[in-house]
Amino acid sequence: MHHIYHTHGFVLSSHNKGEANKMLTVYTREMGLVRAMVQGIRLHKSKLRFSLQDLSYSHIDFVRGKDIWRITTASNISTFPFARSSKRSLLMIARISKLLERLCDGEESNEKIFDDFIQVLFLLDDMNVSASSREALELHLVLRIMNALGYIGDSLMLTDYLGGKIDLSQTETLLREKRSIISHINKALNESQL
Repeated sequence: MHHIYHTHGFVLSSHNKGEANKMLTVYTREMGLVRAMVQGIRLHKSKLRFSLQDLSYSHIDFVRGKDIWRITTASNISTFPFARSSKRSLLMIARISKLLERLCDGEESNEKIFDDFIQVLFLLDDMNVSASSREALELHLVLRIMNALGYIGDSLMLTDYLGGKIDLSQTETLLREKRSIISHINKALNESQL
């Protein structure tokens, strides 16, 4: 009997396998980055295809197979419809998803990154989010991801952005210090060698 792991996760990307299967890359709160196979998901009769679309947030049950993880059941939490309807928000989510795949490879939990990521997704899922707020959210989230992974050193300027919740009240301040924050992020990305 296999143990079933119940968690919630965000589908970062997927790749077709065989005639009807998909290999998903899912970022989860408890298990970190997981690559898992879903059998028959591309068939029209599949109940899982709506819950496991790319860039969707779902409750997911994983089972460890002989060589790979398999997803047995899933139910949708949110597809972030307003964020998906905005090309700029969708591009931002895709960039962050690629960054998470690049930096968080492996099944290592980082609840702080996961919570910040989901919080930003819910903030983006607002019809009235402005372009400057979107830019500030992306900058803030990337800075916090790099910090949570240990790539941002001590900086008094960044202290206010690294704790507490991410919200839109810091938008103006973040954007005023944009050049310096981007410099810290780029330095951290270079030092990560990933």
